[in-house]
Amino acid sequence: MKTKTKRIFSLFLIVLLSFSLVACSSESSGGSSGDSGGKTEIRFAWWGSAERDKVYNQILDLYEEQNPNVKIIREPSSWNDYWTKLSTQAAGGNLPDVFGLHLLLYGNEYFTKDVLEPLDQYVDNGTISLEGWDQSVIDAGTYNDQFYALAKGVTLESLIYNKTKLEGLGIEPPKNGMTYDEFKDYALEIRAKLPEDEYVISGDPTSIEHGVEMWARQKGGSFLTEDGKDLGFSKEDLTEYWTYWDNFRQEGVIPPGQISTEQANVTDESTLFATGKAVFIERPTNQAKVFAKYVGGDELGILRYPTMGDGEFKSGEQLQVPAAVMSKVSKNKEEAAKLINWFVNDLEATKIYKAENGLPGTEPVRENLKSELAPLDVEAISILETVGEEIPPTTIRPSGSVEVLSIYKRYAESIAFEKMSIEEAVDAFFEEAKKALK
Repeated sequence: MKTKTKRIFSLFLIVLLSFSLVACSSESSGGSSGDSGGKTEIRFAWWGSAERDKVYNQILDLYEEQNPNVKIIREPSSWNDYWTKLSTQAAGGNLPDVFGLHLLLYGNEYFTKDVLEPLDQYVDNGTISLEGWDQSVIDAGTYNDQFYALAKGVTLESLIYNKTKLEGLGIEPPKNGMTYDEFKDYALEIRAKLPEDEYVISGDPTSIEHGVEMWARQKGGSFLTEDGKDLGFSKEDLTEYWTYWDNFRQEGVIPPGQISTEQANVTDESTLFATGKAVFIERPTNQAKVFAKYVGGDELGILRYPTMGDGEFKSGEQLQVPAAVMSKVSKNKEEAAKLINWFVNDLEATKIYKAENGLPGTEPVRENLKSELAPLDVEAISILETVGEEIPPTTIRPSGSVEVLSIYKRYAESIAFEKMSIEEAVDAFFEEAKKALK
């Protein structure tokens, strides 16, 4: 009896082991870009809110419907968690096949790590189409003469304004293309008609790095040199920039230091602009429709940043580009390239996307979307198309940028609080920044 029981038990173990081996074999054939039930698996990662996740899932569902041989493994994360997770995956050689990359903020980190697959060969063989794409957007995704990143959306820094409030003051809306001098005169005209506790601009533009970077680029420089070893502008450049905005502070065009510092830490709906206490706010163009929800039905407009008549470049905006890139370790690169191309070029897919991450970088898609977009997005398209022809190539911020930007903001704040003169702050900033870059 015992012998028979042992035989039955042994047979049971053999059967169980067989099932385990089959299961393990099936599991090992999956993973990154594996084959699951005859389907090619592509991992796709992005950052954003739950609402953005719904949009992405709708788009990727459509792709799977049109391409039944493909299964997309979806890896969404919140903004902060996304970059931590991505850095860990890059270090472990396990990046998703296709993932989102904010080029201005994180391009340098990934372009220089040899973890991205260049897309040039997929453009050359026709898998990826660049027909109708703005050259400035293509340039933004190019590093060391190799093309790596295709924009999911494009935005740039701007001055969003309350058109209804201006009408109430009896002032015409601003005209795009204003020089810094023209904008100064216009701002002072508004200031003269505002109550004492209101301001022309919500917050202090010198507390945001985009302004000084644009000023430097308009003069033919940059925030840092390409190798990240030195500042890309002179003491004279910074003195002029800080003086321009400090004069606005003295005139009451922008708030004093204490209020500006408080404004830098409030939610969008609590800003002076959203609460009707300011006419302008500095934000990327794609955020205009967001602020439209907070202003009680007032009509908003978008003004491009002031131009520099005597500068080497009329405009200095950096294109802010959330892009799609491919991992160098992807096992199905051709299929990943097809997905990237479809996501940004397909007219049905981009109608679902609807400028979620900024405006399309390709003219055919923009034209197809105009009837679908919010009026402020259509206005932003016009600005993007104009500015794109008047700016130097968009660059990625080299290593050291984060530390130097922190130093810059500290000295900008010391001027706003009148703790240092502009001359003292410029000298101190240059000395500390150069030490940090050594």
